[in-house]
Amino acid sequence: MNEEKETCQVNRETVAGNIEKLSTHENESIRSNIEQLTIELGEQKEFNHFILDEKQKAISTLSALITKGDCGEELKAHFAQALHIGLSVIEIMELIKHCTKVAGFPHSINALFIFQNLLDENIK
Repeated sequence: MNEEKETCQVNRETVAGNIEKLSTHENESIRSNIEQLTIELGEQKEFNHFILDEKQKAISTLSALITKGDCGEELKAHFAQALHIGLSVIEIMELIKHCTKVAGFPHSINALFIFQNLLDENIK
């Protein structure tokens, strides 16, 4: 029984040590990315080194705008762009619904109305 406790203790220490090593490595990587982003923002360079595809970028942008709220025209333009690059109406509706948990009902219902108006304009 004591041997089991000792083994568990050693395993916990090993895991804790590995997490610490990973954290140090990840922190360096994050710092490097922040430095690069800061330089590029200062120089107003185009961000073309991301590994996200166009749909992932659209989802990220829409999520941020929905959560921010009060972005009517900008949100409408990004909804249109998301549809253009291949997000479906159902995917966008699901995104709006998902953002309700974070953004709250007022922001999400506002996004829903903006999206519905865009769809109505495209039908006419």
